[in-house]
Amino acid sequence: MKSLSKLLGAVSLCALTTVVQAQAKFPSKTVRIVVPFGTGAMIDIIPRDFGNKLQEKWGVPVIVENRPGAASMLGAEYVAKAPADGYTLLMASSSTLSVAPFLYKNLRFDPLKDLVPVTLVSDAPSILLVSPQLPVNNLKEFVALAKSKPGEMSYASAGVGGIIHLQTEYFQGLTGIKMIHTPYVGSQQAVADLTSNRVQMMIDILASNTGNLQGKLLKPLASLTQKRLPQLPDVPTATEAGYPMVTGIWFGMAAPRGTPAEVIDKIQKDISAIINEPAFKKKYEDQGMYMIGNTPAEMQKIVSTEAERWKKVIQDARISIE
Repeated sequence: MKSLSKLLGAVSLCALTTVVQAQAKFPSKTVRIVVPFGTGAMIDIIPRDFGNKLQEKWGVPVIVENRPGAASMLGAEYVAKAPADGYTLLMASSSTLSVAPFLYKNLRFDPLKDLVPVTLVSDAPSILLVSPQLPVNNLKEFVALAKSKPGEMSYASAGVGGIIHLQTEYFQGLTGIKMIHTPYVGSQQAVADLTSNRVQMMIDILASNTGNLQGKLLKPLASLTQKRLPQLPDVPTATEAGYPMVTGIWFGMAAPRGTPAEVIDKIQKDISAIINEPAFKKKYEDQGMYMIGNTPAEMQKIVSTEAERWKKVIQDARISIE
């Protein structure tokens, strides 16, 4: 028994030594973080910010590379087919991992199978906004107005099949209202049309609308969160209004399937440590972005839960993209 114990101890020590050595060797060259969207949005800004700190910590260049196109699928496919060594990472959104597999008919890869979670970086709570010209002051009044005009009112989104589109379809199913979908290429024109009442409603993240709210260009009726947002303490949650809907948009780091677990563990721990520094957290919380930095298993659970929700919404609304 003593010999067996010594043998098991030696094996365990050897395995631990191997893991430590692998972690110590990574990274030894440039690390690329691929953002599958254009520049300027939070999903692009945040990795540039913590990427600079990773570069200082790791002593190697950390480059953020934008590869937009096909609603994040071009960049995601590029990372999925990259070497599984930790040197090419993806800054994914909830659309990338929890929506795309059920939305697109002809993907050349499977985001859920070909990419693995590293860590959930941030969560962006959503709010329900209406035109300031609309004669409603709360969510119940808005639902009542929409029900009195089935198929007459319209809502804005940032594109067919995006999270904002799906969130609003989910809201319509929850409340029994029916509005016309008006997709836009970006939020700027959508906000302009919402302000002038060309469209009547939009669900969007708080972080994209702080200026619009401060300027009273839009009217917030509800936050789609579990608790009221500290930035909007007077705005009730949808659940308070009788419509239990909690949803937002998250950003998370992913890697090609097959990336060594010890490498993923190191990346997760280093990113989590940086984004949870008090100054870093506060900087983004003030803008409506909440830093997380959880484990790969915890991120996987969120990806899977969200995937089930949006799969049903996509099927019920019969949304598909070739």
